[in-house]
Amino acid sequence: MLAPLMILAVLSIVGGWLAAPAFLPGGTDYFVRFLQPVFGGVEAAGAEAEAHSLELWLAGVAVATALAGALFAYWLYLKRPEKADGLVRSLKPAYTTLLNKYYVDELYAAVVVKPLLWISTVVLWKGADVAGIDGAVNGIASGTTSIGDGMRHTQSGNTRSYAVWVVAGAIVVIAVIFFWPFGFKPVIGMVR
Repeated sequence: MLAPLMILAVLSIVGGWLAAPAFLPGGTDYFVRFLQPVFGGVEAAGAEAEAHSLELWLAGVAVATALAGALFAYWLYLKRPEKADGLVRSLKPAYTTLLNKYYVDELYAAVVVKPLLWISTVVLWKGADVAGIDGAVNGIASGTTSIGDGMRHTQSGNTRSYAVWVVAGAIVVIAVIFFWPFGFKPVIGMVR
């Protein structure tokens, strides 16, 4: 972030110096002239003078406030450092609140960061990824392994036992065709 901020700072300084002649009586604001094609149109003369007057007042207030703050800090921290410690003791709650930046970081961590971490850890990672996706993939692999292992034990490699199983299966099929569901009454004429 340092490089983009430095670029923006340099551009702000350049833009400010281009607009600086407008603060002098009869001066031209070269920055406004540069941006005029972008924004188009020219303001009315009265509105422009009023806006210029407001700019001068606001610039004066900003500069005066900055100077007052600098002088107060110089007096408080360099000329009379014992006053700063006394001020901290007398305004302890306000000092603590300002030192902790109004507890915005703690509030943000409690309201946004911790719930998002919990959701991403418990729901998305452990629930969806580990239990759902990994569980489905590992379950299919485990089921396939179990079925394959069970089928492997049914194969003995003995041709005579295979022939016996084929004959037994044929007898069951014939029994079902001829005797089911008619209570063991032959139905030879029904089979064609």
